[in-house]
Amino acid sequence: MSTLDNKIAIVTGASRGLGEGIAVELARRGATVVCADLHSAEETAATLQSAGSPKSSSAKVDVSSAASVDELVGSTVETHGRLDIMVNNAGIYTYGAIADVSDEDFRRTMDVNIGGVFNGSRAAARVMKEQKSGRIINTASQLGKLARPNEGVYSASKAAVILMTQALGLELAPYNITVNAICPGCMHTEMMEKSFAEIAQSEGITLEQKMQDYLDARIPTGRFGTLEDMGRMVAWLASDEASFTTGSALNLTGGEQVFF
Repeated sequence: MSTLDNKIAIVTGASRGLGEGIAVELARRGATVVCADLHSAEETAATLQSAGSPKSSSAKVDVSSAASVDELVGSTVETHGRLDIMVNNAGIYTYGAIADVSDEDFRRTMDVNIGGVFNGSRAAARVMKEQKSGRIINTASQLGKLARPNEGVYSASKAAVILMTQALGLELAPYNITVNAICPGCMHTEMMEKSFAEIAQSEGITLEQKMQDYLDARIPTGRFGTLEDMGRMVAWLASDEASFTTGSALNLTGGEQVFF
């Protein structure tokens, strides 16, 4: 198991779901984690502390605000002296035909999903360039690699995450900083269930039937992804074992096919 002893990490969107799973796994491998979220991430931080990461903490952040993210990164460096791992995970899901999506929903999706990655990556890069080391890991999506009806706005935001990751990987490679994205497929989270419920309602079937139909038709492994699956991939990308991997958008889909 790769070690992250003495590493300092920030995970956004850490109050629940994938962010919580990422924070738990990083701490399990020795990192001190700042669990950041628009909502309270104190429960996640308490879980890490009780599991053997006493210096892990929580912080409030609005990733769509550059000032809020800069403050988060600045306070982390002030407290711990450095920043080794920045996980830009916070995101929101938007469902609806492009012709029907409101201006407000479009702008909020872009502000959080790509704006949050930009704000987090920029703030982290400034610190990591001075250190000449670091790992930036962004949560994209398999929907950043394919188009489906009623998910175009969300897909566009995640496709932008992938391209920004690739460009930043090139820019920061000379500084011993890697930048990678993970493209999860259907991970069993509250957000996934909510999105499936909306689709099931539009199709006139139950949530349980929609989820089973999806598994049967699309995922060769026969199961949805777990928080542990996501945490382990992030932990590997954050470790020295992945030092030659940068600018990548890695699928985490259980074999569900995407275009690239």
